Amino acid sequence: MNKKWSFITLAGLLFLGACSDGEASTDEAGVRTLTVAVPPTSKPLSWEENGKLTGYEPDILRLVDEKLEDYEFDLVGVADSAAEIGLDTGKYDMIAQGLFKSEERAEKYLIPDENNGASLMRIYKRSDSDDIENMKDLVGKKIVPTTPTGGVFNFIMGWNEKNPDHEIEFQTSDAGLSYADRLREVESGKYDALILPSNLGQNEIIESQDMQIVTTEPVEVFPTYFMIYKDEENAALKDDISEALAELKEEGKLSELSLKYYGEDVFEFSE
Repeated sequence: MNKKWSFITLAGLLFLGACSDGEASTDEAGVRTLTVAVPPTSKPLSWEENGKLTGYEPDILRLVDEKLEDYEFDLVGVADSAAEIGLDTGKYDMIAQGLFKSEERAEKYLIPDENNGASLMRIYKRSDSDDIENMKDLVGKKIVPTTPTGGVFNFIMGWNEKNPDHEIEFQTSDAGLSYADRLREVESGKYDALILPSNLGQNEIIESQDMQIVTTEPVEVFPTYFMIYKDEENAALKDDISEALAELKEEGKLSELSLKYYGEDVFEFSE
C-alpha cells in the first residue's frame, strides 16, 4: 500500500483543532487516518529537519504504519505539554514522546503491551570523578537542579522513598537551562553530577564540545510507550500496535534504530 505522509506545522494545528471532531477519519477502503503528535525539537528522539519529522520514534512509527494496512499515520510536531493535553481531549489519536508508563497514564490512555524503547537514567560526571558510580555515591554531592516535575524529579523522589538511609538532597529549578549548560556546570565543578535519561542528545553535545564528561551505567531503566486516546474503537489499535512492535523487535528493526540514533541498543537493558 502506498501511503502519503504529511507534516503539519503547529500553525496549521489551530485550523485542524477548529475543524476536527476529535475522531480519526476513515476512507472508502476502510483505512483510518490517525493524527500522531511527536516532539519537533527533541533530537535524537524526534525533531523536525527540512520540513520533515525525523528521529527514533518517527522512524518507528513509519515502520509500524507499514505493517498496519488498516491505518495511516499523519505525524504532527507538537510540544510535549500540548501533546498530552491534546491527547486528553481527543485532538490527537496517539502521542510519541519517549513516555514512561504510570498508573495515572494507564487510567487515562490506552498503552500498548509492547514498549517502543527505553529511557536509560544515567549519572553524568566529570571524567576525573572516580567516586561516583551509582545513586548511593550521590549522597552528600551537589546535584544539578532538576525541573520540579517530570521523570528525573519523580525518579529521585522515588529513590529517596525507597532508600531512606541513602537519601539524596537536590534542588529544583524552572530556569530552563539547556542540556549543554547543565553539562557545563558539571564540567566546571559547580556541581558534582547531573542525572538525566540518556536519550536526549547528551552524547552528541559532549562529543561536539569536547567536554570532559563521562556517564555511569544505567542507574534505572524505564521502558517507553506510545500513548493512545482511550475509546472503544482504539482498543483494536492498541492490540495492532502491540503486535507490530513485537514483530519489529523480533526482526531486529528497533535495535537497529536504537543503534542509529542513540549509539547503543537500549533493548539490551529493557528486555
